[in-house]
Amino acid sequence: MHRAFILVLITLFSCFRAQAQTSPYPKDYFIAPMDIPLYLSGTFGELRTNHFHSGIDIKTNGREGQPVKAVADGVVYRIKVSPYGFGNALYVRHPNGYSTVYAHLQRFNDEISEYVKKEQYRQKSFGVELYPPSDLFPVKQGDVIALSGNSGGSGGPHLHFEIRDTRTEKIINPLFFGFEVEDTRHPDLYDLIVYQFRDDDLMASENFRLIEVSDGEYRVAGNDVIDVTGSPAFAIQTFDRLNGAPNKNGVYSIKMWIAGEPYYDFAMETFAFDETRYINSHIDYGQKACCRRTFNRLYLEPNNRLSVYGIKQKMNLPGLVKDSTYQVRVEVSDVAGNKAQLVFNIKGMGNFEDAATDEDALPVFSYKQTNYFKNDNVQIVLPEGALYRDVFFEYREKAPCKGSVGAVYQLGAREIPIHEYYNIKIKPPANYRGKPTKLAVASVSGDRIDDYEGSSWQGGFVVGRTRQLGDFTLVADSIPPRISALDFSQGKRVSGYSFLKLKATDDFSGVAQYKAEIDGNWVLMEYDAKYSLMTIPLGGLELEPGEHILMVTVTDEMGNKSEARYSLIF
Repeated sequence: MHRAFILVLITLFSCFRAQAQTSPYPKDYFIAPMDIPLYLSGTFGELRTNHFHSGIDIKTNGREGQPVKAVADGVVYRIKVSPYGFGNALYVRHPNGYSTVYAHLQRFNDEISEYVKKEQYRQKSFGVELYPPSDLFPVKQGDVIALSGNSGGSGGPHLHFEIRDTRTEKIINPLFFGFEVEDTRHPDLYDLIVYQFRDDDLMASENFRLIEVSDGEYRVAGNDVIDVTGSPAFAIQTFDRLNGAPNKNGVYSIKMWIAGEPYYDFAMETFAFDETRYINSHIDYGQKACCRRTFNRLYLEPNNRLSVYGIKQKMNLPGLVKDSTYQVRVEVSDVAGNKAQLVFNIKGMGNFEDAATDEDALPVFSYKQTNYFKNDNVQIVLPEGALYRDVFFEYREKAPCKGSVGAVYQLGAREIPIHEYYNIKIKPPANYRGKPTKLAVASVSGDRIDDYEGSSWQGGFVVGRTRQLGDFTLVADSIPPRISALDFSQGKRVSGYSFLKLKATDDFSGVAQYKAEIDGNWVLMEYDAKYSLMTIPLGGLELEPGEHILMVTVTDEMGNKSEARYSLIF
């Protein structure tokens, strides 16, 4: 399950986390953004795919359309509408040095909605990012600024709420600001991983189930003492649960002591957006990639620059004296101060014998420098800082998979996380007779095409841009997106309709551009990417009674275009 890799240990500098005690946050300045009990389906800093969660997710009883209020006086300084990410989002700046964010909204209040719609028609785009003048939308505490929704990348109706430092844009845990969220439950601990290193090489790892022996006190199932050869390191799977909600949320703090000495200190009080991808070093990325299990590493990789750790001098692999036993204590806390504790013992069994492994013959990519791999068919350049540690790089040429044009190329292991984008170039096979402009780089998972990675050209190579290692190939894509009407048909009378709904799907590269016109005039078409749903609001359209022509055009990332023409009676 685990791949041996080089882990270069460095002397880690001291880094002190700003504590809430020394920089207190106002506890009575903000009111709650909704007039409902605050039950959370997501907590600040929760471990998500490729990012830490940047706010709290407030449950809205599975419904959309509930009032969202400004939590304090301020001004709306940014408005964003997108089919992805936050969807419909409002940003409010407050005079006390903080800003708040309200995301996945169903719609804005009438005044803001009118302004946004005018800008959408002016730009002829559904997706817009607007920065209104500071005097255009002043708000008072308690003003209804929007209705809650499920827009963008949301997985269900809720309000995503953030608090940011206005000056630095760093996100801060909202639960430090006095919001009433009932939480009397301690975090739950599930599994422990014990790693065994020979110098810098991971030689073995083992998973241990954890059992709760009393309220918040955990032990390793069936093991009083865990034997460790070489140097140990650990990772833990843990979640927090709040009152009134079944969701597995993220924990606030994890600390670890070995033989009474502190070795690890993590707390999710604040972080910057440009740090968020360091989550892939904070977790055991291999477990996430292979098994969809999320473990917090209890040690730092050398290129993990995340700022949420405390003093870091001892956050490395401790050496063990042979036949000596050490107590390990792990403490996990939530913001409310509820704690769970794991205590177990490890025994030093000596060092691994020096012996060559299969990986020793592979090239090593260093996190400290730019790394290259090139042959006649494929080329990659990993920029400095793309890796969190030194890794063995494995290359193989494999047989084509279904849908591929030519061979599949293994470039490293998918279990190795990549922090920075890099270019991958693949040369088309000599016997390819299709249109070169319809070739794209694709990632491969197992024996199937996974994701579109890009389709530009350079020096006879098709070029993609990605942030993962693993298997890649070329794919030919000349199939345009499919457009289908959902609630109307050709010649349909729609004069009583509030909306027209269509579905637009694409087999590979995904929808890149879309537009709707009635009688040749651009009209707003809202796009919900997660459902492939396109909605044309009819309210406010000044159309004479009778026949009108609706034309919908959708283009994918490869430039393949579809058009659908409907004659409708208004």
